[in-house]
Amino acid sequence: MAETFVFESYYIALYHIFSLFLLVFINAYIYLRTIKGHLIHSFYVLQAILALWIISKILKTFAPDADVKFLFVACQYAGVCFIGPAFISFSYIFAYGSKPSRKLMTPLLAISAFLFIIVVTNPLHYLFYSHFDFWGDSFGPLFYLQQGYNYMLFAAGVVLCAKKFFSEYAEKRVQAVLLAIAAAVPMFANIIYVFGYFKKIFGFSPPFDITPMSASASLIIFALAAFKFQLFDNLKIARKTALSNIPEGILIVARDKIIWFNETFKKMVVHFENINFPTRLEIGMRIFLPFDIRLENDFMCTTQANRSIRVICRPVCSKSFNGAFIRLIDVTEKQQMLMQLQQKNEALQYFNTKLTRQAELKRKLVVARTHNFIAQEAHDILGHSIMLVISLLEIARMSSDIETAQEYLEKAVKILCKCMDEISASDFAQSSNPIETQSIEDKLNKLAGEFNSSMITVEINCSNLKHKLKRQLEDAIFKLCREGITNALRHGNSSRVDIILRSKNKSVELFIIDNGKGCGCFEKGMGIKGMEHRVSMFDGSINCYALDIQGFCVHAVFPAIYDNYNNH
Repeated sequence: MAETFVFESYYIALYHIFSLFLLVFINAYIYLRTIKGHLIHSFYVLQAILALWIISKILKTFAPDADVKFLFVACQYAGVCFIGPAFISFSYIFAYGSKPSRKLMTPLLAISAFLFIIVVTNPLHYLFYSHFDFWGDSFGPLFYLQQGYNYMLFAAGVVLCAKKFFSEYAEKRVQAVLLAIAAAVPMFANIIYVFGYFKKIFGFSPPFDITPMSASASLIIFALAAFKFQLFDNLKIARKTALSNIPEGILIVARDKIIWFNETFKKMVVHFENINFPTRLEIGMRIFLPFDIRLENDFMCTTQANRSIRVICRPVCSKSFNGAFIRLIDVTEKQQMLMQLQQKNEALQYFNTKLTRQAELKRKLVVARTHNFIAQEAHDILGHSIMLVISLLEIARMSSDIETAQEYLEKAVKILCKCMDEISASDFAQSSNPIETQSIEDKLNKLAGEFNSSMITVEINCSNLKHKLKRQLEDAIFKLCREGITNALRHGNSSRVDIILRSKNKSVELFIIDNGKGCGCFEKGMGIKGMEHRVSMFDGSINCYALDIQGFCVHAVFPAIYDNYNNH
C-alpha cells in the first residue's frame, strides 16, 4: 500500500505542478500585455484562488501527518469557498462593464466566510468531512451544501458570460458556444468527480480531484479567446496593433527614456534637419529632445527630403506614469496644398486688383463718353438753334414791317427756349420726344420747315426708301442732316440744301448737298467729328468733299437696319 501511495502521490504532484506552471505562464503573459483595469483585476483574483487551490493540493499530498494535511485542506478551501463570489464579480464586470454593488457581494462573501468556518472547525463537528485521516476522507452533509452553493454561483456566472458572448459575437455563434462551454468546464468536472459519475462516463476513476486541472484547461481556452476576440477591451496588444498601423509616428517617453515607438516613427525620424534623433532607436534607451516634454509643444520640422513634419508633444502625468506622448504627422501634401492655395489667392488678388482697375478705367471711359456725348449733343443743338436764331434775327432786322419783324423775333425766342429744354433734358436719345413716333421723312420735313422759315431752303427726297428703319439709325440720320444743314448755313452761306435718303442694295445712302461757296480744304471740327462718330457706330462710312463748281456734299452709307416689327 505504501508503494501505491507513493506512486499516486507522484502523479498527483506531477499533474498539479504542470497545471500550476501553465497557470503561472499564461497569467504572466496576459499580465505583461494588458493595461490594468477592473476586469483584469477580477480575472487575476480567480487565477490566484486557482493557484492557491493547486498549491494546497500539492502540499496536502506530501503532508507528513493528518494534522498538517488538514491545515493544507483548510488553505485549499480558503480559495474554494470564495471562488464562487470571485467568479460572480468577474462575470458581472465582463457582462456590464462595472463592478457589482456591495448589496450583492456582501451577503455572498458572508455565506462563503461561514462555509469556510465550517471547514476549519470540522474536527469539532465532522459535518463537512464525516471521516478524515492521513490515508483518506469522506464527505459530510455540509460539504454538499458548500458545493451546491458554489455550483449555483458558477451557474449564474456562466449565464452572465454566455449572455455577453452571444450579444458580442452574434455572427460567430460557434465561438460563443465554445467560450460558454469553456467557462462551465471546471464546474462540470467537479460535479462528475464529487458524485462519482466519472467512471460511469469515461470507464475509470481519477486518483485525485481533477477540478484544478480542468480549470487550467478552461483558462487556456479563455486566454486564447481573450486575445483572439479582445475580451479585455484595453489590452496592450490591441493598442500596439492599432498604433503600429496608423500613418502617424508615435513616441512615448518617460523623462529621458524611450518607452515605446511605432514603425512609422522609426521611418520618419531618419532625415530630420533640426532634431537629431538617434539613428538606431531602442526601447529603454536615453533620448535628448530639443524641447521640454513637460510642456505642450506644436511646431513644424523639415527633413532632408523636403518633407514637412508636424511635431505634437503632450505631457502625461499620473501616479503610474510621468512622461510625454509625441506624435509626428507628415503634412507635406497639406503644406503643398496650402502653398498652392496661397499662390492661387495671390493670383486671384492680382486679377481682382486688375479687374478693379479695369472697372475704374471703364467707369472713367463711360463718364468721358457720356461727357463727349453730352458735348456733341449740346454742340449740335446749340449750333442748329443759334444759326436759326441768327437767321431769324437777320430777317427781322431787314424787315420794314414791324409786325413781320415781331413775328420773327417770337420765333427766335421759341427756338432758344426749345434749345434750353433740349440741353437740360437727361435723355438725349429723345425717347420722350413725340417726333420719335414719326417716320424719318416726317422728321426731316419738320426739320426742313424750321430752316425754311429762315434764309435757306431745304428739300427732302426719301422716295426711294423701301422700308422703315430702326429708330437708332433714324435718329443718327436725323442728327447728321441737322448738323449738315447747320454747317451749310454757317460755313457755306448756302441758300439751298438738298437731302436725299435712299435704299441701295443692302445699304442706306444719305446725301446732304448745299449750294454754298464750298472749300478746297477744311479742318475737321467738332461737328464733322461728331458725324463720323455717329456713322462709325453703325459700321458705316462717311465722306465730305467740295463740289467742282460750288457747294459742298456729305455722303454717308449705312448698312440697312430695318425695323422688323413695322415690316410685317
